[in-house]
Amino acid sequence: MQKVLRLLIVSVLLVTSSVALSSTSASAASTITTCTDLSNQKIVVLKADKKSCKSFSPSAMWHLELGDNSDHSGAGFATLRVCSSKNPYFTYQKISTDCPKFQVTTDYWRAVSAPQTPEPATATAQGYDSAVITLAKSETATKLDAPISFYLITDAKSGVTTKVLPGNLGRLYLSGLSSESTYTFTITAVSVDGISPASAISPIITTGALPVVIVAPVTAPLAAPAFTFSSASETKSAGSSITSYTISSTGGAIASYSISPAAPAGLTFSTSTGLLSGTPTSVASATAYTVTATNATGSAGRTFTLTVTLAVYTVGQTGPGGGKIFYVASGFFTQVGASGSMCTTNCKYLEVAPNTWSGGSSDPAISWSTGANRTAEATGADGTAIGDGYQNSLDVVAQAGNLAASSTAVAARAYTPTVSTITFNDWFLPSKDELNELYLQKSTVGMPSVGIYWTSSESGASTASIQGFDNGFQYSPFDKYLARYARPVRAFGP
Repeated sequence: MQKVLRLLIVSVLLVTSSVALSSTSASAASTITTCTDLSNQKIVVLKADKKSCKSFSPSAMWHLELGDNSDHSGAGFATLRVCSSKNPYFTYQKISTDCPKFQVTTDYWRAVSAPQTPEPATATAQGYDSAVITLAKSETATKLDAPISFYLITDAKSGVTTKVLPGNLGRLYLSGLSSESTYTFTITAVSVDGISPASAISPIITTGALPVVIVAPVTAPLAAPAFTFSSASETKSAGSSITSYTISSTGGAIASYSISPAAPAGLTFSTSTGLLSGTPTSVASATAYTVTATNATGSAGRTFTLTVTLAVYTVGQTGPGGGKIFYVASGFFTQVGASGSMCTTNCKYLEVAPNTWSGGSSDPAISWSTGANRTAEATGADGTAIGDGYQNSLDVVAQAGNLAASSTAVAARAYTPTVSTITFNDWFLPSKDELNELYLQKSTVGMPSVGIYWTSSESGASTASIQGFDNGFQYSPFDKYLARYARPVRAFGP
């Protein structure tokens, strides 16, 4: 983590220090906020309608450079150049070293300051599985240009590290602790400017005992619950169904079960059987889940530890959505703001839907858009790169009047299969570059060797791009009213 953050700070300083400051548009915002994805070092400008960056994505506030005579390029400062559209009907902000003449150039600066070492003042158990650590002071409010994004809290005994968001009044909340156990922790603070040194060891935390319900005996007292697990732990990759455990009751009849903490994404817990089942959708370090059985006499608990590792796919394998993998990358991102995509800014794979996706045995041939929209621009649907197809498709769906029966992108977005109890509703029509990758792997993933397919990349008010699957030829512009084949794809990540 320290190496990644150091590289991030250096890259920002190297890029911005080489940019000569230029005159600033009178309409430029006095401050802007950027968000950084630590997994791939992508830096984007936070849209005006967004209030904050995603959780665990460090933010930075940049101040408008007021004139050519200002100098914030020295040590302790970073500068940033933003290119934006002159067209009031199509606004965007992109970070770049140089802006073309048809874009507005705006320069910003901010102070660079690595976070200070946190100072744990108090540490208190909250029941039997949680705790709160209070810091002597909080830097969140004082580091305005680069606020603390999150803290890394490390168990001094096990070495397990947990990401924790800043809380009010410097409070940091931990869950998933074991009952009747003693803990100490070290804490480091993370911002866009780096990671602090580790704090001193926190005060000792001792969690309480599991709650036990005691009821008054009856004439024929019911024995308290007692049970065992067939397995105490399991490790699975994300996207694979867990085997879980079976329960053997050795005490009184069990009325109900509960679990703490709550079951992770993709898994369900049955309060009647006490079983954890399903398919985990995200990576997670070893987490202990306490299952508690209860009846009128009392309760008893057992612990099951689940670890979810990263699923690794190769071209030709079946993806989590039931399609074939046709593209693997170290990382790419769908358009920022494309809500609903399962990976958004941390995508790694593209999978293609099976040929039965539309209900038949082959791909349907339909037009690019419906009715009057065949001569009207779908604003924003002109992206051609890998990662642009999702946003292109959203923009076409947003164009009033487009129907699934006569608009390829709308038909692709309407494809929502359920695989292993998970409904996948993030399919889309591929962009120009995404479709070309599908063409290159057509024999591996079972695509037809002939036929002309639509992309989601619009090239004009009445035209869009197509690609032939017999020779790979890409053509644009191509009239939107013409019927050609369509095949949905989806992006997903670790």
